[in-house]
Amino acid sequence: MTITRDADGRLLALRFTSATANDRDIFRKVNDDIFGIIVADAGYVSKALERDMFIDHKRWVLIRPYKTMKKLMTKWQEQLYKGRFQIEFDFRSLKLFHGLVTSLPRSINGLASTPNFKHVCYLE
Repeated sequence: MTITRDADGRLLALRFTSATANDRDIFRKVNDDIFGIIVADAGYVSKALERDMFIDHKRWVLIRPYKTMKKLMTKWQEQLYKGRFQIEFDFRSLKLFHGLVTSLPRSINGLASTPNFKHVCYLE
């Protein structure tokens, strides 16, 4: 699932995809018509993505680097990165209040290791 929201919390783009979909390709598609500064987490680190999405004076993709990367940032970039966590509340709300399941076990062993399955087995 890919979500794009603005600084005020308004939903700008939403896309549900399979687990095998390339997140960077989905990111390109859902944000193609969005302009301004787009802040993304380290899962989207890609020079090609930054270059492809850049439109001079219209759009700039700011991707948070991995902690191991040696990259300088300005104070305003740091402030933008700090605000990025707010989208996690959107994911949390979808999971807790609307029952969205974002991952499924891939095997019976994976199913047995989930807390809900353990509780069901204990009750029976």
